[in-house]
Amino acid sequence: MQSTITPAEGTNVKIIIDIDEAELEPSLNAALTKISKDVRIPGFRQGKVPRKVLEAKLGRSYIRVEAINEAIPGFLSDAILSNDLDVIATQNVNIKSGEESGPIVLEADVELRPEVTIVGYKGVKVVIPTPEVTDQDIQDQLKRLREQFGELSEVEDPVVLDHQVSIDVRAERGGEHIPELDVEDFLYRVGGDNFIPGLDDALLGHKVGDDLTFEAVPEGGEEGPITCFVKVKKVNELKLPELTDEWAAEASEFETLEELKNSLKEQLKTTKKSRSKMLFKDRALAALIELMDLKELPQSLVQQEFDHLLRDFSSRLEAQGIQLEQYLTITGTTSDQLVSQILADAQNQARVDLVLRALVREEAVQVAAEDLEKEIRAYAESGQIEFDAFRDRITENGQIKVIELEMAKAKALDQFLELVEIADEDGNPVSREFMAETDAKLDDDLVDGSESGKDGIEGSSGGETNDSV
Repeated sequence: MQSTITPAEGTNVKIIIDIDEAELEPSLNAALTKISKDVRIPGFRQGKVPRKVLEAKLGRSYIRVEAINEAIPGFLSDAILSNDLDVIATQNVNIKSGEESGPIVLEADVELRPEVTIVGYKGVKVVIPTPEVTDQDIQDQLKRLREQFGELSEVEDPVVLDHQVSIDVRAERGGEHIPELDVEDFLYRVGGDNFIPGLDDALLGHKVGDDLTFEAVPEGGEEGPITCFVKVKKVNELKLPELTDEWAAEASEFETLEELKNSLKEQLKTTKKSRSKMLFKDRALAALIELMDLKELPQSLVQQEFDHLLRDFSSRLEAQGIQLEQYLTITGTTSDQLVSQILADAQNQARVDLVLRALVREEAVQVAAEDLEKEIRAYAESGQIEFDAFRDRITENGQIKVIELEMAKAKALDQFLELVEIADEDGNPVSREFMAETDAKLDDDLVDGSESGKDGIEGSSGGETNDSV
């Protein structure tokens, strides 16, 4: 078999594959075996029909075309591997000659993964919330804990933030009553901002017995503003317990307030550092994507990521014994919203993948042979497969390059993050020390956005079909 690559439009190329007639013989035998099991010819058992009888009954050209069609994926895969093509979609595979006899010529249009460039990535600066714990952080945490032990008491004072008010609400749009928004004796915490837009501002300063009216624009606002009529029936203040050792002993496993504060500080330190680390990676990659010279992603590339995410999502639901309809009901999500979210994630993962590949090229990242072997062993052990057999198989089908690339991308990402300047929201430099102190699990989270994972090894050789999302 020989193959020729001809450039076409954009990142597309045309592959022409020349196949000797003798190379088709195994596929012919396989096609004959399959056909003999499917046809009934008087005097012969199914699966035992001689080749000459089948050729006489069905025609040599029919059997030959069946054999060629069966062989196409293998020949195409071999051509892709031998030419080291990074294919994201295969289209228009045609038999150009050889349907009747002689050498076979195949022709296919394939779309290659685009190579992007990223200029200026060594000067990226990222702003994150400070990972340091402040006194205010501890006070806020203590307040949330105290609120769990607070007691409501009715007051006559004007409404302020954190008051809990009992209200009746009636709404109209264009003078027409909207009964589904009517509520009575609704207990609402002022400052919650989770009921009707503008309600918090409208309530502030009012007292028990007041009637008030305000205009609200619901999220989306396609149908126009609504007029809300609110009656304030009760104003309650949440009385918080005093910060004492006695309260700390009642509210926690600690005997003193100081011990409780120290515990909260350690918890907050872990939480803030983990969040800061995650935001750092997310924002560093977002900044990197902004430098990418490719603005419109190939649809076939997005489709690959979409299909992978959808399979992964379906597998996780199945593992938990949850039907899709149940998930949509539990989460209050529509199927269109779910598809839109998966599509957005697929587009982001495609961009992440492209920029990490670009970093590997720019930095000439190499994976040490011993590290690659260690990773391959991990794959083999996870699949309970003998190491040598697994290595030979993935080498033959080209999947070893996938493993090596994913390792190179992870290494390139680590090198890039070391170059990024970090500052907090006030412009103060942030030490990198917090990066090494957080949960090691977070180190794997980001690259999930750019790799197929171990379940993708030994999958397709790259000849994906370019369907629409």
